[in-house]
Amino acid sequence: MTEKQKYLLKLFREVDEICREHNLRYVLAGGSLIGALRHEGFVPWDDDVDLYMPRSDWEKFIEICKTELPPNREIQCSEVDRNYTNSFPRYASTDTCAIHKSQIIGKDCGGEIIDILTLDPIPADDKEYEKYRTHMMIYSDLINISVGYSDRWEIPASMYLKYLLSYIFLGKKRTLEKLEKIMFSYNEEECDRYAMRWGGCPFLFDKDMMFPVKEGIFEGQKAMIPNKCSDYLIWHYGDEWSYMPPHDSREGHVAVCVDELPYQELREEYMPNIHKGRLRRDSVFRKFYNMLIAKKNHKVRQEGLAMKARAVALDLQGAISESGLKISELVEARSFHRLNALFGSYYKSQLSADFIGREDYTNIYAFYHPILVEVPDEVFYAAMLTLFYTERVSKAYRMLQIRQQSDHITPEMEKLKEDIELFRKAADHYEFHRMEEAQQIIEDLLNRYPGHLGFMKFRCRFLMENAGENRIEAERFIDKALKKFPEDGYFLKYKADIFWMNGEVQKAAELYLQVKSKTTNGVVWLEMDRFFRGYKAEILKNCEELLAARRKKEVLSLMELWNQLIPEDDDIQGAFYLAKVACARTQSEIEQEINEIRRVIEIPMLTPVKEKTNKNKKSEEHQMYKKALTRAWKRLGYSKELAALRTQIICTGEESELEWLAEQVRNRQFRKEEKACVYKLVGDVRMKQGQTREAFANYKKALEYEMSSYVKTELYRIFINDLNDGSRQAKSFAKKADITVVLDNWLDKYGSIEDVKRIVQSVM
Repeated sequence: MTEKQKYLLKLFREVDEICREHNLRYVLAGGSLIGALRHEGFVPWDDDVDLYMPRSDWEKFIEICKTELPPNREIQCSEVDRNYTNSFPRYASTDTCAIHKSQIIGKDCGGEIIDILTLDPIPADDKEYEKYRTHMMIYSDLINISVGYSDRWEIPASMYLKYLLSYIFLGKKRTLEKLEKIMFSYNEEECDRYAMRWGGCPFLFDKDMMFPVKEGIFEGQKAMIPNKCSDYLIWHYGDEWSYMPPHDSREGHVAVCVDELPYQELREEYMPNIHKGRLRRDSVFRKFYNMLIAKKNHKVRQEGLAMKARAVALDLQGAISESGLKISELVEARSFHRLNALFGSYYKSQLSADFIGREDYTNIYAFYHPILVEVPDEVFYAAMLTLFYTERVSKAYRMLQIRQQSDHITPEMEKLKEDIELFRKAADHYEFHRMEEAQQIIEDLLNRYPGHLGFMKFRCRFLMENAGENRIEAERFIDKALKKFPEDGYFLKYKADIFWMNGEVQKAAELYLQVKSKTTNGVVWLEMDRFFRGYKAEILKNCEELLAARRKKEVLSLMELWNQLIPEDDDIQGAFYLAKVACARTQSEIEQEINEIRRVIEIPMLTPVKEKTNKNKKSEEHQMYKKALTRAWKRLGYSKELAALRTQIICTGEESELEWLAEQVRNRQFRKEEKACVYKLVGDVRMKQGQTREAFANYKKALEYEMSSYVKTELYRIFINDLNDGSRQAKSFAKKADITVVLDNWLDKYGSIEDVKRIVQSVM
């Protein structure tokens, strides 16, 4: 986890605790829900937490927080704070700095936040939803000056002007209350749906999709998740939600974040230089103008895309003619790899957000007004069947919906659409552990679509869950699948499971190592990690036993394998470094491992504690890394006790802890052979405390005693680096002013020039 994620997890736990104590409902949503199901925590590159909460529960949450809010926290919503700049609420910290674009000229809290998107009850009548949506867009435009909402829905500019004039002459509070009265006028008991209160696009959900809640795992603790996770995620992200996106699609949220600084201080710096009145006027004018020209803009856009669609259709027709291939024969032969290549350019345009949109802020107009490339029925069906067979089921379904609404679909297309719905129904059965129903659907679909990759994966999962003692059927099916899809990591993973069950651990390990490079299915990754974590304690114990028995090659081979199997595991990676330190043959190799460990766990060199950030506290967690460092110091000449103390010294960032460690080090002075190391380590403590003079006094004292070659090398580096750096600074300063002050501050800790010469001679 990143430091930001750790802080967000703390905020989430506070919200969860309040909700559980007072029987309030929420659910993880969006990327946070994907993280819970695919990673059992944060998506690694995610930097926010999204929750949904029914409006009735949110209103209770507000009341509870008036008396039970933890320190340095604030509830953000327009009903509570009219300075707030978003249509949806947030749970925020007041002692951090994470200012989003919409908050740049605001007065609301600009700290780290948890987004809590409220679910407003909406009747089944679509006209009521459109009424809600219209007022939500106006509401969002009045609250948030940085973004325009209403023009995407072609809401009349006159309506915005009406509420804007009310805002100006009757006041913000009164105007927003009027809109809230309209939007929040429905009782939850009388409604079957929720609208997610978000100005970007107020999504609609059936109530039973969200509630009653289920329990999931998020970073080691229970979290409430939607009743129908599968339905929600497929609706929101498509059937491929479990797959890891490519690196260029992994995006976080943009905010101005400054560590260890309250947002108020940053605002005090930049706010005086901003002309807020002019910005507000420009924003209002831009919104009004965009609403006036929205219909014309959309018409021009649609005409341009329609022309492009005709060009795409002609290009596809030409490509088919030039290929000399017959679409019907390719479909009959199930040559979907050839069909996929043939449809490549067509897919690139037809499946783009420009043509068919997406239910997000940017592409919502295109979603409700899609452009369809006109192609013959035979060609369209073949293109959809190719998507269906190549694990792009949600895209095929979306296109079939568009074709049905804007043109027509043949009986074949209708059947394909129904079978996709059956596939999703099977996923729903599987989520609710109705295994027989799910399995029967998949068996029927496989009979109709033999060789369908998605259906084969589903059946493989059923067979593996029932493998147990009798895994012959599962093994046969997996071998059959691998003949057809030899490079698919999903089947390789289950083949490795079979090897493991049969006691062929080496074969299993070799296959497991290939899986992550041959599938992006995050659920498969999670299953593997969960499986390996079950053996972690045993592996760490074996590592320690092999080291104790001096079987260095074996321990290095063992930990190298497990570091590849679960590379994100902190303990396993630390044990791998422990093995590498034990097997290092030279001082330089050991130092190289030390530097790598310090880089991984972010331990800087001797820097005064007061200049450090909270990042250094991470070192407290890395126990196996600390064992590796301790073993490294021991191999380099420190006694076992002093090696352990040295590790503690470099890993701590607490002033009181440093003083205690200095005392523990001094207690070893009675051992003559350790005196040089004792003075060296006390000097390190003083350096971290910012006591440079005392640090160098101890380093000079260390030179009076016998020491290992490594400790002498360390002292050499300290003195020579200080003399080099100091001489450069003195040279630079001498060009501008009197050098005496610099020389006094720099050389005073050494004593006389003769002392400097003796020190240099000694360490050389």
